Amino acid sequence: MISRITYKITILLVLIFVNFSACNKDEGIENDDSTNVNDTALSENCTSNINNPNLPSTWQPWTWDGYQKFPSLYFAAEPDGFMSTTQMTKVNRFSLAILEFRMGQFVEETTTGKWAGGNLAGFMEEQVNRLKVANPNGPPVLVYRSGMWAGSMYNKQWDALQDQNLFLQDQRHCFGFINYPMDVDESGFQTDLKYCRWDFRKCATQNEFQSLMVSGAAESTDGVFFDNAFSVACDEANHLSYMTFEAREAFMNSQLQVYTEAFSTLVNNNKYPILSTTNGFSDIGAQVPWENDCPETEEAILQALEGIPFARNNEFWMWNLGETVAKQMRNSIRETENGIPIIVHMPYFPNDGGCLEGCKTLSGASKTFTQNEFLEFGIAAFLVAMGEGSYFGFSDMQSDPEGGGWFDQSWEYHNQYDTIVTGLPIGDVVVSNNGMTFTRTFANGVVWVNCADGTYNIGL
Repeated sequence: MISRITYKITILLVLIFVNFSACNKDEGIENDDSTNVNDTALSENCTSNINNPNLPSTWQPWTWDGYQKFPSLYFAAEPDGFMSTTQMTKVNRFSLAILEFRMGQFVEETTTGKWAGGNLAGFMEEQVNRLKVANPNGPPVLVYRSGMWAGSMYNKQWDALQDQNLFLQDQRHCFGFINYPMDVDESGFQTDLKYCRWDFRKCATQNEFQSLMVSGAAESTDGVFFDNAFSVACDEANHLSYMTFEAREAFMNSQLQVYTEAFSTLVNNNKYPILSTTNGFSDIGAQVPWENDCPETEEAILQALEGIPFARNNEFWMWNLGETVAKQMRNSIRETENGIPIIVHMPYFPNDGGCLEGCKTLSGASKTFTQNEFLEFGIAAFLVAMGEGSYFGFSDMQSDPEGGGWFDQSWEYHNQYDTIVTGLPIGDVVVSNNGMTFTRTFANGVVWVNCADGTYNIGL
């Protein structure tokens, strides 16, 4: 059985991914004959029809009140069908909801074998409508789209996949994104399609991606979450592409052009875009130890999207201790100072004491957290860094072996979400302890977090 395979790269796969990438460098990767292992192609000269909304960077098509009620995030899916009344009641307690892409994955597993009946976009749209009917005053609800690959569970993306010239001529990791989503092991569906990673250097690809966003802008959802934003361009380990650095630079700049047009389309239709990326500012660096060779730094993103509101997603918020998360704090604070809201997801590994394979302090000592301690450590870090429009999410990555932290059961609504109220911030963030401790004063008290040893205080 290959059904119920988890395709989204989560924190569960961090060590496997890094080790695999290192092996690829030394041993090479088996590819089909069509794989272009010396990709030096630069971008085509494409015309653009951008209608820049010229709105403040903190604009959102809803009212954010995170200084008066903790801005909690729900980001998950129910793979067995539409959410129950109980599940929707829980989701409606959060401040923001994002529907993860494995919605309805198993609903036709033993019948047609198709993921969400072969129409994931329609399945998501129906779930959004059900949430809004159940609670018209509920949180904004966004849906998932990948910024890297076209999946065959989406009708419009399946149509796009028929033109294989739109995609990178590299079939690695595409079998699961083409055959499997249409065939949850029962339908016997097969296809000779090989490629699924958008090649944004091509004008035809840019036009096709924009047409998908035009369709998305007409849906009932409140926005779109773009995952794996620059995974190809920032791929130092050649996990997804053998592009030269120059080709990856051209790819990323073209992708920024695509996002500029796509995000403008969404915002002009009162929809909100969230961009998930590993990029950091030039003097801070990449936010994770993989995908860490981006040809353009975060300054390029902010410049390209000037006047186009969006939020930046941090998928691995406070996932360990020491310099890695101190760097994440510095980068997030810089973002909110520039008016960019941050969306954070903190992954919790109860079997490992909080962090994947254990938390290590700056001195190298092991540290174990309870769930409440780890949750509040992440909340403290978020409160110090957050700006207007920001949201915090927390999930148990080991509650379900198949969901990997992305199924509904992994996302609880925690009591802290109802009890933590900061009031307006007073003054700037204070950095001390050799760049490891970050302190912020609010109308209701003081919050600080020590990234070196995982201590914190929420004195509200």
